Amino acid sequence: MSPPAAGHTRVLLIDDHALVRAGYRYLLHCTRHLQVVAEASTAAAGYRRFLRGGIDVTVLDLSLPGAGGLEVLRRMRCRLARPRVLVVSMHDEPAMVDRALGLGAQGYLCKRSNPEMLVEAVTAVAAGRDFIDPTLMADRSRSSRRAAGLEQLSEREFEIFRQLAEGHPVESIARSLCLSAKTIANYGTAIRSKLKVENRAEMARIALAAGIVSPP
Repeated sequence: MSPPAAGHTRVLLIDDHALVRAGYRYLLHCTRHLQVVAEASTAAAGYRRFLRGGIDVTVLDLSLPGAGGLEVLRRMRCRLARPRVLVVSMHDEPAMVDRALGLGAQGYLCKRSNPEMLVEAVTAVAAGRDFIDPTLMADRSRSSRRAAGLEQLSEREFEIFRQLAEGHPVESIARSLCLSAKTIANYGTAIRSKLKVENRAEMARIALAAGIVSPP
């Protein structure tokens, strides 16, 4: 990628689908002030590139190989009080939107949002303004029984809950979060207690109902 011109907003794309990144790149490069300067296809690679600096806005997917987008957000917030991050995700459920915004994201679009909205959202986030797809705002304003109980989970518990519900082995989750398998197992016990469930199958049903995981 060529170096950004003076005055351009430097954008990092983190999404595991090359075609999606290509679409974002095309839309952003159609403007004079936005330029994609780096891309990553995994959570770990995206976070490493973020740490190198030189990024004004990060466009982040939540469904990533490894730790996942919410964990990337958590780590970013440990470095910056409010990193300039725009989440663009297939997840449009209030539970996921609220989690991402609670972790410091300044914008949230669904992948079914109008494509032209991407430029508007990146521009707003670069200027320090919040930007949320209006249809998602309407969804958030309505209470969701399907997400009942999930607000009890801490940020780390929610990420482990998501990966457990997706069926990832404990050892794999431990590696992605740089924790021991025993620690993940202990978190799993605490999560089941808070949600009043007994096994992974029941956790998966809650996650599926809340839109946190996709149907098999």
